[in-house]
Amino acid sequence: MIDAVLVGCGAMSKAWLDAARQIDGLAIVGLVDLDADRAKARAREYDLGGAVIGTSLDAVLDQTRPQAVFDVVVPAARRDVAFSAFAHHCHLLTEKPLADS
Repeated sequence: MIDAVLVGCGAMSKAWLDAARQIDGLAIVGLVDLDADRAKARAREYDLGGAVIGTSLDAVLDQTRPQAVFDVVVPAARRDVAFSAFAHHCHLLTEKPLADS
């Protein structure tokens, strides 16, 4: 089983969560967004009642201890997400573009 935390619960997160549903052995254990209500709504929409919801990636990673982070944030936030994921010894799958320039 691979546990993953998804960061960024905006419109593109739906595509990532749809794809995650198709992968046997993958569990979304956390959702992170600057807007906690948006993350909670996405958890309800995708029946992720057991997922940890938060606004701090580091806090959710500390609590869930996943193997992977799915980065669906805006490019300006990617660097911080990557550093947090790597500091917690997680694999990182990130959306493009990697940066604004």
